[in-house]
Amino acid sequence: MEIFGNILDWAVAFFLFGLLLFIHETGHFLMCRLTGVKVEEFGFGFPPKLAKLFSWQGTDITLNWIPFGAFVRPLGEDDPAVAGGLAAASKRVRTLVLLGGVLFNGLAAITAYTISFKIAYPDSVAVYSVTPETPSAQSGLLPGDVIVSVDGIAVSNSKELTDYIYANRGEEVALHISRDGGALDILVTPRTAADTPEGQGPTGMTLSQRFSGNHSLGEAFQEGLLTIRDQLQLFLQLPGMILRGGFNASTDRPVGPLGILDVTEQIVGSARENNQWVIILNWIGMINLALAVGNILPIPALDGGRLVFILLEAVRGKRVDPEKERMVHGYTMLVLIALMLFITYLDVFFPVLPR
Repeated sequence: MEIFGNILDWAVAFFLFGLLLFIHETGHFLMCRLTGVKVEEFGFGFPPKLAKLFSWQGTDITLNWIPFGAFVRPLGEDDPAVAGGLAAASKRVRTLVLLGGVLFNGLAAITAYTISFKIAYPDSVAVYSVTPETPSAQSGLLPGDVIVSVDGIAVSNSKELTDYIYANRGEEVALHISRDGGALDILVTPRTAADTPEGQGPTGMTLSQRFSGNHSLGEAFQEGLLTIRDQLQLFLQLPGMILRGGFNASTDRPVGPLGILDVTEQIVGSARENNQWVIILNWIGMINLALAVGNILPIPALDGGRLVFILLEAVRGKRVDPEKERMVHGYTMLVLIALMLFITYLDVFFPVLPR
């Protein structure tokens, strides 16, 4: 039974990761259709081609041997001499087509988060455990205590509480607690970074997030937007964290497709074992957002890098020589492939999560 469960976990993980790429390429495809750019091929999976399924309004719909994701091949993608092709289109059209994949991944992220929070909305924060001889233990906090507010500010999300505690290290904070149907106030002084033992937090307590399904779709949508905002802030802060040394290269390193697939399989397995399928929706939201951010980075060969060339064209009043642009994208793609192979090597021999 366990073997069947593992096979099922991998099958679901494989499908979910392929779905992310399919969503991205569907965004490019639909934006091509909306702007009048002809698409020669929409492929399920990656080449080599296995079979042509059918044609739809001039686009060949194909099935390919590598059953993973999808791809779009617009007419004249890199050749402005091809009339009616993508490269020959206006700057506005090319920009919209390039943004199509990112926009669709963003739409998928907010949809996944909204559904997730409609099912399980963050409702309250409880103390999960208390480490002996820490500020939390000394103040009288107990596992199971529900934290209603901190310094008079209502909290329903564990991140809100954690952020507040970290922002007030060394200063006394008042926690309003609900315990066994009664209410009480507890004063805790979070330790400074210098006074915090390794492996512990400022207060020495761990939190558990409690959820409910008694919230409207609008509230779920708003919570999804807040989650995306927090994750975007984290993405933007990541370079600074690396420079400050707040980044463990051995565990927090980038992962490639194999690593993401491995993490997805473990998340699916955890959801199945605990019967909490909503965590898969959160994972779909997060990975769609990561894919959108990654593709919009100003790196040649990626959507963001191609947008940079359109911006240069707008500033200069003429486009960069197509042959030179193709060369830049081509060489960068080789570097990205080499980097991906190295990351895949790490994913195989030094996985981020233990198997």
